[in-house]
Amino acid sequence: MTRVAPLVATCLAAMIVLAGCSAVPMTGGSTAIPTPTSSPAPTNVVAVPQDAAAFTQLAGVAPLSLKLEGGVVSSTVCWTPSQHLFNDLSVATAGTWKVLCRVFYDLKGKPRYQDATCIGDFDKTPMLDHCYVWELYSGEAHFEDGDRLATPAPTPLP
Repeated sequence: MTRVAPLVATCLAAMIVLAGCSAVPMTGGSTAIPTPTSSPAPTNVVAVPQDAAAFTQLAGVAPLSLKLEGGVVSSTVCWTPSQHLFNDLSVATAGTWKVLCRVFYDLKGKPRYQDATCIGDFDKTPMLDHCYVWELYSGEAHFEDGDRLATPAPTPLP
């Protein structure tokens, strides 16, 4: 039993170090994606007319890209596409954006949510055809409230 204590202490120390790494701001690459901050990015805010069309498409595409296990979608909220444009024209066109979306759903009577990374282009029709299941990597932008599969979901649901 005495050999377990050092193992637990080592695991806890590793978790603390790794948690600190996730708070490191992004370096290099596109500066259009916000770095983690103390205030969450506003969601579903229409800054330019194209944002409204993007939100409509995101609401249809983001849930289909996630593993909702038969859950019933109640709403989808996303960062504003026009405020998250790629700045580097060597990797994307001027109309290309990348946002995080949170899909709220009900699974077996419990409110849940999952996050998705969505990349679209204002100059294409449709603007996007799929999103990706969001996973936390060091320096990645993220919603401020932690785990993407929290139960119960934040209250009130949007």
